[in-house]
Amino acid sequence: MDYKKAYPYLKALLDAAIEAAPNWAKAPGKFVSSLSEQLKNQGEEGTKQLEQEISSISEDELRAIIKDAGCDQKENIELIVVAVKLIPEILHRFDKVDEAHDEIKRLLLKLLQQKLPSIPFPLSHSLHNQTPPEPNFVGRKEMLETITDWYTNPEVRIGALIGWGGVGKSAIVRKWYDTLESNAIKPDGIFWWGFYRNAYLEQFLNALLRYVSQGQIEPETLKSTWAKTDRIKEYIHQGTYLIILDGLEQMQKPASGDEFGKMIHREFRELLRYFADVPKGLCLITTCYPLKDLDEWHERGYKKLSLIDLSILDSLLMLRRRGVKGSEEDMTEVINRYKGHALSLTSVAGYLNRYYDGDIKQAPEVEFVLGDRERFEDVNRLLRKYAEKMSESERIFLNIFSLFRQEVTENDFVGVFRHEIEDTNFNDVLVKMSELGFKDLINGLVGWRLLSYDETGKTYATHLLIKGYFESDFDEKNKKLCHKRIYQYFGEYAPEQPETLAEMQPLFEQVYHGCAAGLYDEVFYGVYREKIHKLEEHSIVHKLGAWKTDLSLAKTFFPEGDLSQLPLVSKMSNKSWLINTAGLALLATGGPKEAEELFIRYINMGIEGKDWINVSVGYRNIADLQFRSGELVSGLESTRKALDAAEKANSDQSIMTSKAYLAWILHLLGKNEEADKWFLQADELQIKIDGDRLYGFSGNNYADFLISINKSYEAFELTKQNLEICKRNNFVNSISGCHRSLGAIERIRGNHKAAETHLQKALEIARKVGVPDLEIVALLESGRLQLDQGRHKVAIRDANEVLKICARTGFKLYEPEAEVVLSKAYLALSDLEQAKNFAQSAYEKAIAMHYRWQEGDAAHLLGEIYLMEGAIVEAREWIEKAVACRKEILDPEVKESETLLKGLIKSNFRWIRRT
Repeated sequence: MDYKKAYPYLKALLDAAIEAAPNWAKAPGKFVSSLSEQLKNQGEEGTKQLEQEISSISEDELRAIIKDAGCDQKENIELIVVAVKLIPEILHRFDKVDEAHDEIKRLLLKLLQQKLPSIPFPLSHSLHNQTPPEPNFVGRKEMLETITDWYTNPEVRIGALIGWGGVGKSAIVRKWYDTLESNAIKPDGIFWWGFYRNAYLEQFLNALLRYVSQGQIEPETLKSTWAKTDRIKEYIHQGTYLIILDGLEQMQKPASGDEFGKMIHREFRELLRYFADVPKGLCLITTCYPLKDLDEWHERGYKKLSLIDLSILDSLLMLRRRGVKGSEEDMTEVINRYKGHALSLTSVAGYLNRYYDGDIKQAPEVEFVLGDRERFEDVNRLLRKYAEKMSESERIFLNIFSLFRQEVTENDFVGVFRHEIEDTNFNDVLVKMSELGFKDLINGLVGWRLLSYDETGKTYATHLLIKGYFESDFDEKNKKLCHKRIYQYFGEYAPEQPETLAEMQPLFEQVYHGCAAGLYDEVFYGVYREKIHKLEEHSIVHKLGAWKTDLSLAKTFFPEGDLSQLPLVSKMSNKSWLINTAGLALLATGGPKEAEELFIRYINMGIEGKDWINVSVGYRNIADLQFRSGELVSGLESTRKALDAAEKANSDQSIMTSKAYLAWILHLLGKNEEADKWFLQADELQIKIDGDRLYGFSGNNYADFLISINKSYEAFELTKQNLEICKRNNFVNSISGCHRSLGAIERIRGNHKAAETHLQKALEIARKVGVPDLEIVALLESGRLQLDQGRHKVAIRDANEVLKICARTGFKLYEPEAEVVLSKAYLALSDLEQAKNFAQSAYEKAIAMHYRWQEGDAAHLLGEIYLMEGAIVEAREWIEKAVACRKEILDPEVKESETLLKGLIKSNFRWIRRT
């Protein structure tokens, strides 16, 4: 074969590789660009032929062809072999290579790192919503030097520029970033995230994890935000990273009082505190708010710099550089009036140049009189003066621009700004404008500094203060119609079946703009339920684990995002669905108390509408929340109410689920005879409904109950059937539960290898779906298995991981179980003090919760510990407590306690006789 199609590609790729050397980080980018260029003129047949030829070339043939082309450097040859053999996969996976550059580069880099470990591949910069450079930047020399000092100081790990909007925080950081090379600052990697245009936690974590893991982890495989946070922490200390977090106030609490400046998300708080302690690198932050969560690190790993307005000298320099004319006295008077506010002085220079040939005497008569926090009102007065002078086309352009949350591209200009908008002609002036005239308009606003242009990304942006003014100055009717057009525009290219959060981004924009347009019902059905949740699949949470993003989306349907109000969809059933969805998201992300308030509202709406099935669901949700929070008595009351509502609905399915829930909580409370009765009733009803025994979540709980009363064989048969049904119906959460139950059964049987296999599957699924309680119970069973195998340190690791998840989620129920595992492990390691502390804590917590099973286990453990210490009297007291508790709850382990108690009584009797 002469490889007539393939050869040009090989030559082009060879040239690209040689050009990239020795900076191998550029090689993947050169490869993708070269491939994209070569494919431009290929038809479908040509592409197929190319794919076939390359697939048929052996690696040895490929090396020979490359050498024949004049390349004899080993690294270049191997790099091209890897790259070329990847072409068929690229052509198969990506319809348009030129539109998938970043993904292909990541894929190629990952393969190159695996196959060519001898070649160092330094990370290219990962920049997201980066602030464009300020062409007229002046001064700030000391501040720039301070940032450099932070970077070079081995004690500083976080540096923050703190100041109110428009003082130039982002511009300073961008200026410093642009001088890295000249300052000989060469971190292993640079990551920049601008929160002004993307404040979704999951997307930020995905991008950062993908970057610091160098493509070794695909973040979408981890569903929990905490899991992503932990993996970032694992990787971040492996290199010297520069992490820039621009506009972090978007992730902080704005309310005054003790909470002001604290991070909204606890994951972010933990990440920042970790950054403050890593041994190398710098996290550079810009924010309007104080970083309250780092108070303990201040003057240790964390330094801050309060940004003040431009000095008189810097302001004068900037105005003159911008072409403003006038005496120093007149300029100083204007600078003082505007309090040296960087954004205002920059924009006023553009205003004067545009309308008054730079004459400083024509500066708007506005005096900044308010403090920093109210500064936006002063800026608005200045912007109002500008708007009075602007052309109609400029005002309309900025009105539309202000509605976008992300950077704006030239495609957006065509699709929105210059597109006819339904039911209005307010943007006719832009629609009818010539291409040249429209370009001049944009260039004029960029020159004025009301817009900024990023040459790298070919995108436009504006400052939040400018955006805020023109959005507030927009006629409400036309604003809604414009939001509607943006909603339609994003819908034109949003994917029908998105698989990742990045692919869902256009849909997120549709939710925002559609709701802003008042299209709540249309957005709820057509976008949020159908495409984001994928109806009953609930894809965004069950497949992607993006509970926080889903909570943010659900809030969009509430007035001003206030969950205490009713959603703005029409149907009452949809209002209650949104309230329940927000509650579930809060429960999953560690907000049980806030979730409970929403579940109560959901229930009350159901009672009012006599929708008894949803009332039953609501009470079960509350019961779930209560029992996981350790409020077992309250949980029991809620399950009884759930059963009562199910019976009012006369729904066998709802009655069955409620009875199984009731049985489970009775079991935890130690009322095993009652629990057995209710489980049997639920099981019989399930058989009546569809011929199967209890399955799903109810089946998992029934199996655990049976295991606890020594009916392992029945539990095994039930779980085998449950697993089969769950696999058939893709009940992923319950599949994890089945493997965990099977792991417990095999452990009891002594089949440790089989137990380990099941528990690994249970944990893998739990972490993939991002459901914390699934991970907790799998880790607890794993801890018990490790104890049985004598792997006490691994058991300690598993139990500590459980306690960490409990602290993050508020799921206190599992703390006594984890502490019992810890106590047993330390007892086996002869650390009696640790063992006693954990056992005592577990006992006290179990008593407070009325969690009888752990009460008995902890009491027995304390008896064993005191016995090892030689404290016979105390040992006997604790074993007596264990016997009483275990006998009352029908725990088969009571025999172990009774045997120990008999031994203590005999030894005590002998001691009395000797005395």
